[in-house]
Amino acid sequence: MNDRGNPNARLPRRSSLPIEVAGYLRQRLERGDWARVLPGEMELAGELQVGRNTIRAALAVLEKEGLIRTANGRRRQLVGQVKKGRPPLAKLAVMLLPAPWQTLPSATLLWMDALRSRLQGAGWHLQIVVETAPFRRAPAAALESLVARHQGVVWILYRSTAAMQRWFEKGQFSAVIAGSCHAGVALPQVDTDFRAASRHAAARLLGLGHRRLAVLAPAVPLAGDEESLRGFREGVEAVEGASLQVLPFNDSKTGVIHALHRILAINERPTGIFTLEARHAATALTFLAQQGVAVPAAMSLVSRDHDAFLTHLVPEPARYERQPDAFAKKLEHLVVVLGSGVPLRKSRHLIMPTFVRGETLQPPPVPKKNR
Repeated sequence: MNDRGNPNARLPRRSSLPIEVAGYLRQRLERGDWARVLPGEMELAGELQVGRNTIRAALAVLEKEGLIRTANGRRRQLVGQVKKGRPPLAKLAVMLLPAPWQTLPSATLLWMDALRSRLQGAGWHLQIVVETAPFRRAPAAALESLVARHQGVVWILYRSTAAMQRWFEKGQFSAVIAGSCHAGVALPQVDTDFRAASRHAAARLLGLGHRRLAVLAPAVPLAGDEESLRGFREGVEAVEGASLQVLPFNDSKTGVIHALHRILAINERPTGIFTLEARHAATALTFLAQQGVAVPAAMSLVSRDHDAFLTHLVPEPARYERQPDAFAKKLEHLVVVLGSGVPLRKSRHLIMPTFVRGETLQPPPVPKKNR
């Protein structure tokens, strides 16, 4: 038979996702994670990073097996005894987030998806926990409660504060930083080399002849933002006669606009701008166009971060594109090693992103001569 007309003919067989989810939930039932009722469909979907229909199909499998039952208006109840002798429960990595995963940048979602696949292949499961309290100024009580509910896991900390990182390090919990370590923290980490990328961005602008540069930076920086500022400043200081203005702002569209108003009010305004996040680059690009400031003719712009929507902007911003598979591979390695009981200290993996030149870079405008 000719397989040319069948697009699935060459694909390897794999078990259905609902069956895989049902197997995982069955193992959780065997371990006794839920005493009487299961969490709601939306909660399970968010934890497992699958659609609600997948969860519903998986629960239907367990219901047919007589392990749970559905009551109108109530969560599914446990009614059956799970048979022993099944494969052991997959090892668990818990990724702690301050906001739902659907709100994260697409670049982050890409490496999260790659990490989930890699961990699954290694016999692990990735669970997402969204809680805001651990990200506040004094997180100890919230973290103690959280860790008590999740015993024997490897923690993945994303966009974590200095207080969070120090708490996990002091408690000697198995934790890896998906991002930058704050000063004085020696937890294992996988991160983009923000310092090197930002230094490269400064060199790009300076190489085109720009001497007055500005950085738009959140007023409350993450560790990676601090590394970015350090690298960009190093690049500027390497060139005689170059100047740098760091403009902190509230992390919002309005904050970016206020910072740009300050730039435009300067007599000898900067001719090159470096933004950290892709959304800030989009706000800057569109606001400058609204103000009649042509990019790149009057002002060049570089974004440290990439997001898929940037490819639809005109002009398309210069930026740095991360490698999600490489990031996930390094992170999976650290998780598996920590899960095996091997202590890791000062294990630092930095990945240099790829520079995409885009259309927002050119030499600065030639100053007009006085007549």
